[in-house]
Amino acid sequence: MMSPSGIPGRERKGAMTVLKQHHAAGMPAEVYDQVAAGVMPSQSAADGFVAHYAIVEDGGITVIEIWDSIAQHDAWFNEVVKPQLPPGTPDPTFAELRNSNVK
Repeated sequence: MMSPSGIPGRERKGAMTVLKQHHAAGMPAEVYDQVAAGVMPSQSAADGFVAHYAIVEDGGITVIEIWDSIAQHDAWFNEVVKPQLPPGTPDPTFAELRNSNVK
């Protein structure tokens, strides 16, 4: 698949695809696993969802996701995930992806 720049990778669908990073300091892996088990099916079906990765680091969990847009992420996240997070969990950060390459 060719990107608009002519470099192989994921084609853009209108708006710039975004990378989300969300670190929940102090969240035990077991708490993440419980939340993830409940939300993954709806995430896979969510409009604009591309990929989800989670790593244990810095005394908590960092979630990295790819979405077609921040608005699509927020529509799903605010309804499904946010109500399940512990109080004080910081908001995610986003960056526009210039390019990506997947196997």
